[in-house]
Amino acid sequence: MTDARNMSFADIQKRIQEMDDERAQLELALQAKRGEELKVLADAYAKKLEAAGFSIPEGKAALDPYDKSGAKRTRSPNGSQASEAKAYVKGTVYKDPNSSATWTGGTKGRQPPWLIAALEGAPDKVKAYEKLAIGGDLVNNG
Repeated sequence: MTDARNMSFADIQKRIQEMDDERAQLELALQAKRGEELKVLADAYAKKLEAAGFSIPEGKAALDPYDKSGAKRTRSPNGSQASEAKAYVKGTVYKDPNSSATWTGGTKGRQPPWLIAALEGAPDKVKAYEKLAIGGDLVNNG
């Protein structure tokens, strides 16, 4: 290998390109090897499942808790992340048990201090909101 201090700029750029091409080839070879190894593991697992009397779907279901890829997340059609359901129901009026103050769920702005205090430390926020609601069907949080 030639010492980089004795190489021209063009020679260094050429060597960088050669190394990039070599890296790309090695990455392709690595992916091929990973694919082969995965196939061998899957074949062995399928044979073990069959020998033990289990089906492939049962084996897949047994592996679900080990899936840390996050592939189970639901997404809306446009690709944005689905938001978690709010504990309060939009349009429902919540009343302060100690005064006549009210707050409508889903309104813009922050929640009033009396509501924050009433929910503080509640293990189940949905049930806590239900206790403060004035009428309405609060079973469906859609």
